[in-house]
Amino acid sequence: MRVKSLLLTLTLLTFALSCGPITKEDFEKRTASLENRIAQLEEKQRLLEERNLRTEGRVDAISENLASVRLDLERLKLKGGNPQETALKLPEPKKEPSPQKQQEATAKQEVQPNPAPQEGYQKEYEEALKFYDLRQLNQARDRFIEFIKRYPRTPLTDNAYLWLGVVYRDLGETNKAEAVWLTLVERCQKREMLDCNKAPSALLQLARLYEQRNDSQKAREFYETIIRDYPLSEEASLAKVKLGR
Repeated sequence: MRVKSLLLTLTLLTFALSCGPITKEDFEKRTASLENRIAQLEEKQRLLEERNLRTEGRVDAISENLASVRLDLERLKLKGGNPQETALKLPEPKKEPSPQKQQEATAKQEVQPNPAPQEGYQKEYEEALKFYDLRQLNQARDRFIEFIKRYPRTPLTDNAYLWLGVVYRDLGETNKAEAVWLTLVERCQKREMLDCNKAPSALLQLARLYEQRNDSQKAREFYETIIRDYPLSEEASLAKVKLGR
């Protein structure tokens, strides 16, 4: 807008100068001064546009790395846990339940089947991750699919969905990756999952996927969903940056 204003000023100045006495030298100096200012403003505009592009590139890189960092952290937790955190946990005094609560607990155990031991499904999950770490993607895919079938309701099931989508993405099967991530989001919305802490990451992956497809409108919808449904997540902060908020 400022460039256009200067051009208009130059035009008016030229018209005004044509109506009064002025030397050719003065006219050329004033014209050169205005052209120089226009060139400076255009250069500033170009630098600002380049800076915006670099900023968007950094945000995209952060978005891509966030899921990777979270998954690396997850692997570390699965392998060894946090020793400091373990040391801080003190045993609580044992409380004897009342006879009524004992009866309720017994009845509940009779109605509901016992879940699989944690070490069982966790071990299978870790084995699937190992195949991915070794870049044996087909084996990792099969292991994550088998895990989801066998353990549809564990604290690691949502993780398996997220990773399965990542495997499909790395295999170049983006349509299947999209379907897996959408399934995770939908099951979380229907409260069919025991844990949904990976849902924001799945939504972020979907947004990035649509950006790669040059579908900015669909990507924006997923960013909006992250902000609306998971406002306190790190993914929500990234989504706000992408949407300029």
